[in-house]
Amino acid sequence: MPVGHPRLHAGDADDCGGLRVTSRRSAFAAVLLNLPGGGFAFVMATGIVSLAAMRLGYEKVAALLFSVNLVAFPVLCALVFVRLVRHRAAILSELRKHRTAAGFLTVVAAISILGDQFALLGSNDQAAAARWICSLILWFGLVYAFFAATTIAPVKPPLALGLDGSWLLAVVATQAPAILATHVSGAFPRPGITVFVSLCLFLLGSVLYLILISLIVQRWLFEPMRPEQFTLPCWINMGAAAITALAGTSLLSTAGTNPLTAAFAQLIEAAIVLFWAIATWWIPLLVMLLIWRHIVHGVSMSFRSEYWSIVFPLGMYTAATWDLSRQNGAEFLAVIPRVWIWVASASWLFGLLGMILQLSHRVRRG
Repeated sequence: MPVGHPRLHAGDADDCGGLRVTSRRSAFAAVLLNLPGGGFAFVMATGIVSLAAMRLGYEKVAALLFSVNLVAFPVLCALVFVRLVRHRAAILSELRKHRTAAGFLTVVAAISILGDQFALLGSNDQAAAARWICSLILWFGLVYAFFAATTIAPVKPPLALGLDGSWLLAVVATQAPAILATHVSGAFPRPGITVFVSLCLFLLGSVLYLILISLIVQRWLFEPMRPEQFTLPCWINMGAAAITALAGTSLLSTAGTNPLTAAFAQLIEAAIVLFWAIATWWIPLLVMLLIWRHIVHGVSMSFRSEYWSIVFPLGMYTAATWDLSRQNGAEFLAVIPRVWIWVASASWLFGLLGMILQLSHRVRRG
């Protein structure tokens, strides 16, 4: 053997292979441990951009994003299950904290939006109806667990530390099943009951938004706000209003066949315009504060899982505005979603690239 070339033993190869396996396992463990409760926001964002693209006639884009969700949702479910088995204490700790508990509500919205994709893109009402039932069960369990846990917590943070836009996921998780209900009512023997549930969820979500946004505005105006405290979930301030407007237009579409929604038609129409106007009002302020955070104060724009809290509101505003433009007298609004669909799609692509780079970095570092 030439001088300078150390002899390789079989055990050395085994050690190297063992190190690689250990590295992969540690990387997977790190990803699993750091998987946020709001991880299903990716499915929410992908789903609503897909549905917005469908509304605007981009069928191939909508179908592609539907395919992404068909893979992403079961993968996330599997990861959450493994995390629940291995790191149950960490999950329970997150469920008790004011700043992290609301993130788990993303699973309710995610399964509802996936159901919308099955109904509108897959033409599979039975699969969509099954997801609506699952979303109601999860909504009941998670919403009440969230409010009960934060209510009875022995130690509570001040408003400035415990409240942000993620709390409005309670609204999103309420309105998402309300929308899906309007698409699957025909799959049930008594569709009127399904529409009634949709109406109740829509009204409840509307009131929840008004309550929670009042607390958030109070926190913004009367508590100090550092650049680091303007977090990405603040965009849900806009997204929760937009999904409420979309729930209204979806519910209004049943007025021709359901006497109850026909009786509430004028109230629903007023609520649609009100919540769309609120969503629109938020956009310039959120953009200004984003500039203040990242440009004026130089806070880095590195990718985080919270990034999908921006993509989802952008896609939701696109879909809600398009549906509103279908109403008599609001046709002139159609130009807005034709522009916003590109903003939402570009934001989704940027987020996907950031997520892939982040995961690959963790694997290499692991």
